[in-house]
Amino acid sequence: MCSAFFDFLRSGSLEWHSFAVTEGNRVDPVGSRIVAANDFMLHCQYSYGEFGREDLYFSVNRERTGVNCRRVWTAGNKPCKLDELGFVISGIDFGCKASGDYYYHLENPRIYDLFTIPVDYDYTKGGVAGDTGFDEIAGTRWVDPGVICKRVGRSPYQPFPAILLSNYQTGSGLVHGTLSQDVFYHSYEVSHRSGKVELQIFSSFKAQPYLELESNRVLTDLWYLGFTPYADDFDRLFNGYTAELRKVLPVNYGKSDINRDNMVWGSWNDGIFRNVTEDLILREARYLKENFPTVRWIQLDDGYAVLTPPANGLSVPYEGEDGVDHQKFPHGLRHYTDKIREIGLRPALWIGGLCSHKTKIWLEHPEWFCDYSYRIPYSSPLDVSLPEVREYMSHALDVLISEGGFEGVKHDFWSYVFEDSTPLLRRQDKSGYEYRAWWTHEIRKRLAPDGYMQTGCDIVMGNPFLGECFTNYRYGIDVSNGNWDYVKTNFLWGTACFGTHTGDLIVPNSDSIGLFKELPDMDARFLLDFVMITRTMVEIAGKLSYDTDHPRMKWLKKAACCVNNGQDVFTAGFDYRKAGRIVPEVFYLRAAQFSALEENAVLPLRTVGIFNCEEEAVREIAISLEELGLDPAKRFRAQDLWSHEEYTMDENGVMSFVLKPHQSIVVSITEDNGETVLLDADIQVSSAERKNGKLILSFGYDKQNAELRFNKELKQVYCGGKSLPFSICNGAAVIDLAGNEPVVFSF
Repeated sequence: MCSAFFDFLRSGSLEWHSFAVTEGNRVDPVGSRIVAANDFMLHCQYSYGEFGREDLYFSVNRERTGVNCRRVWTAGNKPCKLDELGFVISGIDFGCKASGDYYYHLENPRIYDLFTIPVDYDYTKGGVAGDTGFDEIAGTRWVDPGVICKRVGRSPYQPFPAILLSNYQTGSGLVHGTLSQDVFYHSYEVSHRSGKVELQIFSSFKAQPYLELESNRVLTDLWYLGFTPYADDFDRLFNGYTAELRKVLPVNYGKSDINRDNMVWGSWNDGIFRNVTEDLILREARYLKENFPTVRWIQLDDGYAVLTPPANGLSVPYEGEDGVDHQKFPHGLRHYTDKIREIGLRPALWIGGLCSHKTKIWLEHPEWFCDYSYRIPYSSPLDVSLPEVREYMSHALDVLISEGGFEGVKHDFWSYVFEDSTPLLRRQDKSGYEYRAWWTHEIRKRLAPDGYMQTGCDIVMGNPFLGECFTNYRYGIDVSNGNWDYVKTNFLWGTACFGTHTGDLIVPNSDSIGLFKELPDMDARFLLDFVMITRTMVEIAGKLSYDTDHPRMKWLKKAACCVNNGQDVFTAGFDYRKAGRIVPEVFYLRAAQFSALEENAVLPLRTVGIFNCEEEAVREIAISLEELGLDPAKRFRAQDLWSHEEYTMDENGVMSFVLKPHQSIVVSITEDNGETVLLDADIQVSSAERKNGKLILSFGYDKQNAELRFNKELKQVYCGGKSLPFSICNGAAVIDLAGNEPVVFSF
């Protein structure tokens, strides 16, 4: 069908048609009619004979930049098998040479190490046909059976569910994005037809080859199609889609501060792994409580089960008390969690969704499991489509969470039967996403109202729909004891996730910061700077109580002084459309590192991270005030976050930095207009105002020997009308501060 209804999308003369697929056969409509139409809405109805019918409801948004589609499929009078629904848009034209047409999807950097892929891309470039991503479980390559037809968006990596089509010679683009994942997921095929782009949109089912539909069953699919003028702007290209997404998601979706203003100590990384004991973790908890005020959670990771390795979790309750290693936890897990609460922190638990083929549950009930041997030969996921399996899974949660006394959960190896696009489940009455909703709500209802849920493998690529129950998602591979290759990988994958600017819907989690003594200083600082500047500091790791005098401990304490996970982070000078494997060299926050307050003139207005990921090349990187969203006509002061060295700017407001391979620099930028400002702090500043030349600050917690740096000489400090003593050490005011009332600083 050709419709002038879509002319406002400014992407050519679009033609479109829909179809369905049943038992491998494409079925086209046998009849159609327009039920209603005007400039802002269109209702079309299609008949597929006895197979069913569909209604397509298109509504143009208020800004007239996009259209929302509600697609309602109604099965016929007889039961049938629905493989998927298709919707084809052809005639897409950006007014440039077709050879420059490309698409961008968040799977691209994950699978191909590329951001944009030309429409006519040869998928065998750079590797064997079918190589589509590193599998962090088995250490092998994941082979996508759908790569033959170049289906974009069908990987198990839970990608941000949108695709951008554009041309390298223009800023105009067309975006398609999902508005519901109740039943369907979307994948795409992109090609050229007669010199124009054709986009095929498939509405399919996770973990199922088809759904068995009872007569007259109704399925609803929601999606967005919109024009963007920002296809060349990495930080704004999905703005139109995410604006519509926020409208259809429930009120306050993702707004919880559960993982936003606090951190989790986890027992996996930086030298501990499965070598956990109750005594070791309690020792760390006591140290963290006294020295890291932003850490509120203690997460027991893999290692509490008797049978390890490989990773287990859901299999443990099947073995009763014999499943828990009582040499490590002599009084059981509930005793351990009560001790964590006595310290003043909160207990959380790692739960693995795979069951090893050595476990009792697999040996006694192999029929309860899916065949997932094409990726993992030694463990299997439970078949959630079987009622008896769902009954056991609910029981396992009762034992692990409720009886164990845990208030938060890291759910690892969880997503396979919910997110894989290959047939896995024995019963075809529900899609993987319907079972995902059941399972995640089963976990959520057993947690404290303010308890967190964290994803593990498969590593997520920014799907905001997970935020309904999960509070943070891992975008990074385990850094273990410190692995530079993984640091680089996380940098690439994280960049794609941050560019969606949906940290308000679900918090991105980098994995862990820590001392990482096996990394050289420069690499360790690089990792810490990256996690800090991207506001993804959900986790911290290691035997910190054993290394209290380590030189990097001061780094950790300062980096962790203010946690504001999910805050928007922006790139400067990043052209994501360049060829090859590229990453940004500059990220920046519109806030001070030590505060969540944005654009507060009392504090630094920008915190800027500059990074050199190169292995051998020294990089000279120039940054302008204009690229950072600052007025170059004004005067600013730039200072190194760690050394407090001053950096100069030229008359155009440009700063230049020379970085060695693996080096990072973090700079705070403050307006230099003669007013009093706080340049730096190692404590969280919760509020800040200037009154009569004095600064009135409040802080997030109590801290002894807090260090604050001002641009003027400090004369007096008052709190509650009483003078507070302070000293000056290396240019910083050192003072004991309380977080319960404002402090007045006079100069």
